[in-house]
Amino acid sequence: MKALARCMSLLALTALLCPAAQAQSPTDTADLSPQPVPLSQALDRAGVTVGVTASPAGTAPSLGLRGVRLGSGTLDTSLSLRGSEARYAQSLALPLIGYAEAGAEAQWLWGNGDSPGGHRLAASGVLAAGPVEVQLAGERFTAPLLLLRPLDTLNDPTPDPRSEGSNLTASLRGRLGPGTFVMVGHEWGHGAGMTADLELRPQLWSVDGGPAVLALVNPGDLNPELWAESQGTLTLRLGAEHRAAGAGLRLGTGWDGPSSSTELSAVLGAHREAAVHWRAYDLLGQDSELDLGAALSDAWGSEGGLGTQWSAALLLPLEGEQRLELRGSAGAAGTAARAIYLLPLRPAPGPADGQN
Repeated sequence: MKALARCMSLLALTALLCPAAQAQSPTDTADLSPQPVPLSQALDRAGVTVGVTASPAGTAPSLGLRGVRLGSGTLDTSLSLRGSEARYAQSLALPLIGYAEAGAEAQWLWGNGDSPGGHRLAASGVLAAGPVEVQLAGERFTAPLLLLRPLDTLNDPTPDPRSEGSNLTASLRGRLGPGTFVMVGHEWGHGAGMTADLELRPQLWSVDGGPAVLALVNPGDLNPELWAESQGTLTLRLGAEHRAAGAGLRLGTGWDGPSSSTELSAVLGAHREAAVHWRAYDLLGQDSELDLGAALSDAWGSEGGLGTQWSAALLLPLEGEQRLELRGSAGAAGTAARAIYLLPLRPAPGPADGQN
């Protein structure tokens, strides 16, 4: 674990050195990474968030800033009567190699008569080089995660019931060939164990305006005389896991098309879970996004039975770069909801404002 922690620190340090790396990069690749922003321009693209959250920790309004540009990354902050949180993330293009990403997150939960409060500190990093991608993530918390992250229950059908602890994950993803990937991961903490998956991602190609064909390779690459256009990507995943409770079979499939995407996954074995996600783009207007999901897990049920959890999210752009975000989750794992209204701190200049 110490070695992994050192790797995460190295990724974060690499990201912090982003401006120096950009200065030495060729012009055509430096544009791929965010440029350092002077402090006077940090709020040019920032927005004010006004929201309210209802969760097991209580109901409270919140006020924050989103998209504050610091260095070559962005900072999001929020403050409420129940707690506060801050997130910082940045990315770095590595010319001729790949890219790197690093992020950090901190959450505080104020104590009250019913709860002593607590905090959560987390960090993550991604390093991609050629066909290989390494991901590291870790967290330390001193309050139940259900109180700190009440809307993430659907993302983790094996919830961590501890009121204090730490988790660490490391994964390696490699591309074996066109549309063929292998993933190996290890977790320490509540979900300690190993996972391995083989994933195929064939695409649906329209060839010369005729019937669509499903293939891992672009037919136009095999025959330059053909014209082919991708109409979507199919995902097929098969794997296994081994944790403290025993071994399990991992299954997954999905479809990512121009206007929507669907994903189904399941774990069968000592632990049983299944989840489905459906996401639609531009359904309620340009740049809108609707996300619906449901999950079954024996970790939520009583006496070994399956419990159900539902979730919904709506991102709706409004006039003048304003935005409304609604999220909710309800079921056996608990109920929580959040509404956020995003207002640009400095509205974008109109055509007349750009004239001299």
